[in-house]
Amino acid sequence: MLEVLARIPGRPKVASKYVETDVARATVLLRGFHGHLCGFEEESGLEEALFWSDFATTRLNVPAQSNTAAYQQQITEIIARIQQQQVSKVVLSRPSHLRTTRADAQRTFAELEKRYPNCTVFALKHPEYGHWMGASPEVLFEEIEGGFRSMSLAGTRLSGASDWGDKEREEQNFVTREIQKNLAAFGGRVRKQAEETLLAGPVEHLLTWVETDAADAPAVDILEALHPTPAICGTPTAPAREVIAAVEQYDRGLYTGYLAFMTGGLHATVLLRTMQWSESGITFYAGGGITKDSVPLNEWMETEYKISALKDAVQFK
Repeated sequence: MLEVLARIPGRPKVASKYVETDVARATVLLRGFHGHLCGFEEESGLEEALFWSDFATTRLNVPAQSNTAAYQQQITEIIARIQQQQVSKVVLSRPSHLRTTRADAQRTFAELEKRYPNCTVFALKHPEYGHWMGASPEVLFEEIEGGFRSMSLAGTRLSGASDWGDKEREEQNFVTREIQKNLAAFGGRVRKQAEETLLAGPVEHLLTWVETDAADAPAVDILEALHPTPAICGTPTAPAREVIAAVEQYDRGLYTGYLAFMTGGLHATVLLRTMQWSESGITFYAGGGITKDSVPLNEWMETEYKISALKDAVQFK
């Protein structure tokens, strides 16, 4: 069973219960960063009051927390691997747990909707993954007139900064090139749009849409080819995954996975800016792309900005 509340910009709000089915007939797909792809079909609508009545009642083995020194040491290790040409970019992440019994999930969801009008705001409950909430700026894949498009999103700065640095542009170029390559494998004409700056709460990201006119391409196959993008894993993908497994040493769960609605115009959201709610409190997740030009302290601060923005949105009873 999967229960979902979701506000996708420009679409009616989703409030539904789903039962598991095979991927081929699924109307909703869910996957974590690791693990297998889960398919679901709608069983019924969902009363929001009932959805929230048992939200955050699960038990959670809280992952070990990184402090500033430990996280910077992980970054230094990754930079060394990059210099040894094992990998070009790795997205390192960390959890941060807030112990509280006073957080109000329903009001927090409403606050996210208000603060992040350009993001997909979601809350979901799943028997294996637990209870999650977030406001993601990243579209993995969506249907448009005449085909599909994927969002190349990378590079982070505080809102209002004057210019993008070489590190952020290099990081975003990695993502754009990989998306272009993956979409090209399905035929059709692939083209990228002009670079933009996307506002996501208190931070901004570099954004480039990559489009394909391969309208008849198998959508599930494309989703799985795109996941994980260099924006949430690194490049090349296989060695970046190996480095993440060796260095992060915690299970991301749904963080950096995706949630895809397959009907009414396909829309798949990368599950970023996430919070996992449990009876002991809220676990926040954030990360950043590490390249040869990364400065460990700056990378730590980037995760602090992202986590602090989510913490600031949490409402209390």
